[in-house]
Amino acid sequence: MAVTAGSLAVAFVVSAAWWRRSSGPSRFEPAVQVMGLLAGITGIVAERWAANRERRAEALQAIGDELQANRKILTSPPFAMGTNPPARRQVYPRMNLSAVNAALSSAVLSPGRDETFASLLHEWRNEAEIFNHQLSLAEILAFTNGSDDVLRHLYQGLHSADGPLERMQDQLKVLLATSPLATASLRPHNAREAGRAR
Repeated sequence: MAVTAGSLAVAFVVSAAWWRRSSGPSRFEPAVQVMGLLAGITGIVAERWAANRERRAEALQAIGDELQANRKILTSPPFAMGTNPPARRQVYPRMNLSAVNAALSSAVLSPGRDETFASLLHEWRNEAEIFNHQLSLAEILAFTNGSDDVLRHLYQGLHSADGPLERMQDQLKVLLATSPLATASLRPHNAREAGRAR
């Protein structure tokens, strides 16, 4: 890409100098070449802009889908509010983080435009990773300790006021309401299905 852009820039300078020095009917030849080179340079910039825009849209769609799936997990048993404490030891579902990790580790989010959104994603990822680790530790304790008090304490810790479930649900609500995700929340095939349903 750098070689192509550099070659076009050098050719543009040479053609512009040729245009200034030429006269008569041949003067149009370098003018046409200058316009062609300008179109080539503009095309490279436009192609890069369009590719970045498409990558950003795909990343936002993946993040939105992942956050919606996590919200569904947090509102389903055994995390749903109002459910009874589990009667037996179990493996809890974990928060999905692959789309968020991929977006944060790549340059798909623009530093200026998505700075606040990226900051919220970092906070969410940290909270979700801590939550997943805490669940792993609690499960190990529950399976190695024969007392049912462990299950009761785990349930109370999860569902306490300002506990991890409440904090993560609040973070998900804020994230899904941000403008990047609010505008990318409906997939094209979902839109077609909605149209057929009408």
